Amino acid sequence: MIEERIKILSDYLSKQNNLTWKERKAFNDVVEHCYQLERNFNDKTVYLERLASWYIDHMFELYQDSIDEVSYEFIRDILLKKLIFILKSSPEYNYLSIENNMMALDIRNGNKLKAYGSIRESMRLFVRDVIVYNTNNEYETT
Repeated sequence: MIEERIKILSDYLSKQNNLTWKERKAFNDVVEHCYQLERNFNDKTVYLERLASWYIDHMFELYQDSIDEVSYEFIRDILLKKLIFILKSSPEYNYLSIENNMMALDIRNGNKLKAYGSIRESMRLFVRDVIVYNTNNEYETT
């Protein structure tokens, strides 16, 4: 899509005989920036697509014994709406939930409780380290 618009603009500018070298350079810089953004977007979305497709597959595996019929509504209402919720939720919500669940497990098993916040922080660092190591990119600071 961006390539079509760049071509239109490029064709228009090539018809202009009075462009300065600065204007040509500015155009080329904008084009290069657009391509960098597109490459970055494609790199990031491949990881999201992998996670999203895994989630849908995992839900089918997890509930295969209780699923009678797979319909459009099932996909949309059960899987995709949950996926949208996941993508829009703050990771802090999940880290807090993980910590609460792990603390409940420790209480149930009579284990010594860890300092509040330590599980959440450890999980956050662990998840980020796994992402950085496996994507070979530095994550954005928060």
